[in-house]
Amino acid sequence: MKETKRTEEKNNGRYYTPIDMVCFILNTANYCGNNILQKHIIDNSCGDGAFLCEIVRRYCETAFKKGYSTQQLKNDLEHYIHGIEIEKTEHQKCIDNLNKITELSGIYNIEWDIKNRDALTVQDYNGKMDFVVGNPPYVRVHNLLDYSAVKQFYLSQQGMTDLYIVFYEIGINMLNKTGVLCYINPSSLFNSLAAKLLRKNLIQNKLLKKVIDLKHTQIFNATTYTAIILLTQENNKYIKYTNFENQQTEKLNYNEFYIDENFYFSNKNNLKKIKNIIFRQPEKNIIDVKNGFATLCDNFFIGQFDFEEYTIPIIKSSTGTMAKCFYPYDKTGKYIPFDELIKVPKIKNYYFENEERLKSRSLENKNIWHVFGRSQGILDTWKNKYAINALIRNIDDIKLTPCPAGTGSYSGLYILTELSFNELKRILFQQEFVDYIQSLGKYKQGGYYTFSSKDLLKYLDYKIVGDKNEQSDLFECA
Repeated sequence: MKETKRTEEKNNGRYYTPIDMVCFILNTANYCGNNILQKHIIDNSCGDGAFLCEIVRRYCETAFKKGYSTQQLKNDLEHYIHGIEIEKTEHQKCIDNLNKITELSGIYNIEWDIKNRDALTVQDYNGKMDFVVGNPPYVRVHNLLDYSAVKQFYLSQQGMTDLYIVFYEIGINMLNKTGVLCYINPSSLFNSLAAKLLRKNLIQNKLLKKVIDLKHTQIFNATTYTAIILLTQENNKYIKYTNFENQQTEKLNYNEFYIDENFYFSNKNNLKKIKNIIFRQPEKNIIDVKNGFATLCDNFFIGQFDFEEYTIPIIKSSTGTMAKCFYPYDKTGKYIPFDELIKVPKIKNYYFENEERLKSRSLENKNIWHVFGRSQGILDTWKNKYAINALIRNIDDIKLTPCPAGTGSYSGLYILTELSFNELKRILFQQEFVDYIQSLGKYKQGGYYTFSSKDLLKYLDYKIVGDKNEQSDLFECA
């Protein structure tokens, strides 16, 4: 792999781990007290040494308490503390920072085993480490000029992956038979397609022992949501899951949280419901959920216009507010030719004033630049539906708005159903629905959770059919 690009991406996306979180991760891995002496530990993407500095500080403190001489301690630090860092400047910072710590204890000229290499090519430590810890790089490999080295790893074989996933394979390979791995990484590990093979591998090999979900707590100056993952070689059959925000812990068997090849975390009762929702086969023609319009230029197509021709009312699903939409389609969903539209002088002027930015969009068809950027939602414009937002924290955040035939929907989802507004509201405005959405683990800023049309469809189908079955059972009992 070309070092220049890896360096550039890492510098642009490097997240330094705060010392409080470093200590928390090391404590989670049980790297503390006498347990750390003469145990091999590595941070295989060590940066300027945030983890290694605390590791060395702990080692020195513990060793002196046990009566080590400075020479004994020097030998141990050279033999048991390891690191890898690809970027030369960060590598040197790491060495300098470690020297500052040991020099306070009168130990000088340590030959640190901190390699200035690409961890993807290092196999020196395989099968030897008692502890693998750190904050692996979060870089989507499509940002790399050359990711041939990444593709040599088993866990990166499925689609476009992320470097942190590869670092799991690297770290697991480094563990000895009793070794412990503890990383902080994106919580997208729970449900992303890129991490699918990783999740499967962790379950099949029974490596997963502890998950600490930081949920909306952001320890980095970025929008990345993170979790702390602890792996061991103990043939684990269950995990301890901790919600970092409320410090509630659940002991969960693998088959309770590993559902349809994703990780879902909640209490046992909620997880049973989620399993029923996920695995049920939707019944046809009962209900459907779809994404609203995607114009790719809302401030052109949505607002207030000085012409009435080719406009319809539109609802912003995320807020339930109404506006006008310039709608260059007929009732069958077929786009109206440009030459026909510009017969209206005000529309002609409007197009010519905005032609350049309309053509610069990422269009499904570059030859048809005068219409929406995507075709989603258009065929349902003249159907009765309900607009709904896809970003909530609690019941009060749910926006469900009737969207009658001839009205468009954008910035969210819409529901196609024969149910009345009150029937739909009775199903959705419940804590059970909020619990389900939270358990999906799709975090957004401000304490919000998001969900997809598929997520909502499964829940609605489960509830509607479940209610019908319940009513049928009551009728039969009567």
